[in-house]
Amino acid sequence: MKKIDFVLDKIENFLCTFFACVMAVSILIQVINRNTVRMPVTWCEELARYCMVWLIFVGISAGVKKGSHIGVDALVNLLPDALNRTVRIVVNVAVTVLYGYLTVLAVQITAGIKETGQVSPAMQIPMYLIYAGMIVGLLMSTLRSIQVTAGVISGHEATEDNPMSDF
Repeated sequence: MKKIDFVLDKIENFLCTFFACVMAVSILIQVINRNTVRMPVTWCEELARYCMVWLIFVGISAGVKKGSHIGVDALVNLLPDALNRTVRIVVNVAVTVLYGYLTVLAVQITAGIKETGQVSPAMQIPMYLIYAGMIVGLLMSTLRSIQVTAGVISGHEATEDNPMSDF
């Protein structure tokens, strides 16, 4: 598990940093160009939008690892420890299955977009490359959810200070 965690961390960090930087530079170019030359560069806005898509889907995976997604646990926290753990295991398994299913759907959607040959309006890049962000992010979220579920089952859950402390 530690090796998978290490690899996923590296991929998440690289992709999030890369897309955030490209998005920031793209927006900066657009703002400077719009305010100095008074002529907007359309591909900058499009690039920033597509970087945001990738950033969001990869960010979902980071959120799964850290346990930072929204949840209602007031009732679960009132349960006795054994029942609390059982409920968390069932919920985590259900979430893992959902991420897996969403990954399959993302593959199908992306394959459908690839078949159409659709390209982006300004940059003329294949749209399936943008949609591939769903696949990457949801696949990594599935793997992270498996990690979290394994942590709950083994009793080595992540803490707030160290999200994957025992993995």
